[in-house]
Amino acid sequence: MAWTALLRWFAQAISWAATFYAARLLVPGDYGLVSMAMLAIGLARMVEDFGLDAVLVQDRNITGETRARLAGFLLAIAAALCGLYALLAPLVAWFFGEPHVAPIIMALSLLFIADALQVVPRAQLQRELRFGRLAAATLVQVVVTSIALVLAARAGLGHWALVVNSLAGALAATVLLIAWEPYAIAWPRNPARLAQPFLQGWRILASRVAWYGYTNIDQTLVGRVLGKDALGAYSFAVTFSSLAQQELGAVVSRVVPGIFSEIQTQRAELRRYFLMLTEFLTVLVFPCTIGLALTADLVMPLLLGPQWDAVVTPLRLLCINAAFLASQMLLAHLLMWTGQFRANMWCTVVAAVVMPVVLWFAVDYGLAGIGWAWVIFTPIVTIPTFVYAFRTIDLSTREWLVAIKPALAGTLLMSAAVIAVRSALPTTTPLFAQAAIAIATGAVIYPALLWLLFRARVAALVSLARAIRAR
Repeated sequence: MAWTALLRWFAQAISWAATFYAARLLVPGDYGLVSMAMLAIGLARMVEDFGLDAVLVQDRNITGETRARLAGFLLAIAAALCGLYALLAPLVAWFFGEPHVAPIIMALSLLFIADALQVVPRAQLQRELRFGRLAAATLVQVVVTSIALVLAARAGLGHWALVVNSLAGALAATVLLIAWEPYAIAWPRNPARLAQPFLQGWRILASRVAWYGYTNIDQTLVGRVLGKDALGAYSFAVTFSSLAQQELGAVVSRVVPGIFSEIQTQRAELRRYFLMLTEFLTVLVFPCTIGLALTADLVMPLLLGPQWDAVVTPLRLLCINAAFLASQMLLAHLLMWTGQFRANMWCTVVAAVVMPVVLWFAVDYGLAGIGWAWVIFTPIVTIPTFVYAFRTIDLSTREWLVAIKPALAGTLLMSAAVIAVRSALPTTTPLFAQAAIAIATGAVIYPALLWLLFRARVAALVSLARAIRAR
């Protein structure tokens, strides 16, 4: 976790600096066009590895010739997807009513090849718990992506700057990973011998397709109904709202597969890890996301400029949703790494059936309607996952609520303090000063409240961190 957090967050600092710079050179329509293309590309990226990346991590008996044939299968699928998207690109462009989307999709389809070549070395590094190299590969990819974005935006390439940077970063990471973990590639003959990995992979694949479908249908509907400018604003709202949840979650999620799969038969240990990591995630994510919701109208104009005012309302609502997602992030991991691929698949399918219907009606109320749909219905569609996961580790709802209690109580009290301070500021206070005072208030009040109300819990987490560092 330390390696992953250190290098990933350093990489993200570089990435956001480049993003803020490029956002002032580009316009919302540029981001909207690429978002439309990435909706189509992203769907294929969810299925291109056929779930075999997870299978290669969990099943440590897959080596030698079997692994080489699986690698060959992945590369063949990637090549086929490139050809398929070259044919489908005009149809996607027609669907959105934006002809520029077609060449963007054709160019971005090259990401399929890079992804396929990365699956085996990434899985091998995960199995060997070599998280330092995995984090370094991410750092290299982000740095190359950021440099390419800035240079291309300055060169006046418009939306193509957002395409060039993705391809450059993927190429850099692929070369580095193969250099660290070279492997053989063989034609996938006699597929019957690969039946077991394919069966498990199919269930993972179905889960990912369903998850991608319902978590991206909002952007599809926004682009189709409200247009590219609204989609550009909404895409930024999605990105900002999920920043803390995804970044902190990514740190945990990159080490959890190896750990949970190692102790999958030790349910007491699984429960202990689950509660500890859930508390860790919520203590950090809750104040970040809710704090951003409280100050969105101050922070967004300062970071992006006045042309991005439409980001504020959906951002606030999506931040609330992101806080909830952090509290249940590890549920799917419990199901996955204890071998319950089928249960995880059906839980995801339920959400994939319900959410598109809800969002279809919500889009008529604009970006705010989409945001409220996520806030209200995400907890509802997650109920089956809670039930299966809690049964897996004999966990009660009360124990889970106790785990998130410090974050929830501290964030609510922090919010009251920030609102009170903002209300007391004179209307003539400069925007930058308002933002600085509001953020400083939250940054001081939240840890103080945690220490005052939950001193023993905080001390336990600090002691754990010190023990890990000593090792």
